[in-house]
Amino acid sequence: MLYFQAAAVLILTSAFRHVETSDQSFALCDGQKGFIRCIKGTQIQILSANYGRTDEHVCPTGNIKTRTCRSKTSEIKTKWNCNGYRTCHIHAAVQHFGDPCPNHSKYLEVNYRCVKKRDTFPKGQIIAFNAYNTKSLHLNKGSPVNVVYDGVYYNHGNAYNKHTGVFTAPSDGLYLFSWSSCVAPNKAFDVEILLNGQRKGIGNCNNEGSKGYENCSNTFPLVLRSGDKVNIRTVYGNYLHGGGWSNFSGWKV
Repeated sequence: MLYFQAAAVLILTSAFRHVETSDQSFALCDGQKGFIRCIKGTQIQILSANYGRTDEHVCPTGNIKTRTCRSKTSEIKTKWNCNGYRTCHIHAAVQHFGDPCPNHSKYLEVNYRCVKKRDTFPKGQIIAFNAYNTKSLHLNKGSPVNVVYDGVYYNHGNAYNKHTGVFTAPSDGLYLFSWSSCVAPNKAFDVEILLNGQRKGIGNCNNEGSKGYENCSNTFPLVLRSGDKVNIRTVYGNYLHGGGWSNFSGWKV
């Protein structure tokens, strides 16, 4: 175990080859500041952290007669502050972690590693949209129509067409689609989700006979091939509330 007595400490990882298997530990005495820095292409993963005292040989000044002093928040706060970053600043202080053992000398002990950075969403591969109807739709119950959600919050991948209401899969894979419908009193909006014109699911939002507004949501997974088209079509409906209260969204898993 290493311990430091300088006012500020730099914890700098070496350019080791197998960064995913090399764990490193250090301690900052109470009041000290320092930071962890991983090499380019890697990020910090905190394995454990404790502010308190479990060893009389670390930062051996003041009252060190305890080996069971542990802050209940130090590990989760250190992970929140450092995990996923290449550099993270640390301050061993009561104001950050509380005082788990008053009148005793404390230190912050951290065990960490640098792991290869993995992009959750590789650049250029995000496929997701969230659309809504800007105005309320007044429809004929007996005439099924394709619903066009003409407003767009975001459209990563540009796969959704706000003019037709149709999503076109840019690549093979598993997709999730969800829609939320706000329906006025004594109105209905029962719809189906279509894949290349064929029903793959149905959602009921019949509010006839009710004096208040109703909100209904549905979610369906679909396995798509590149070029497949997905959209929402009414089955039995005469009204859909607009202004962002109703929406249609989808994303590739």
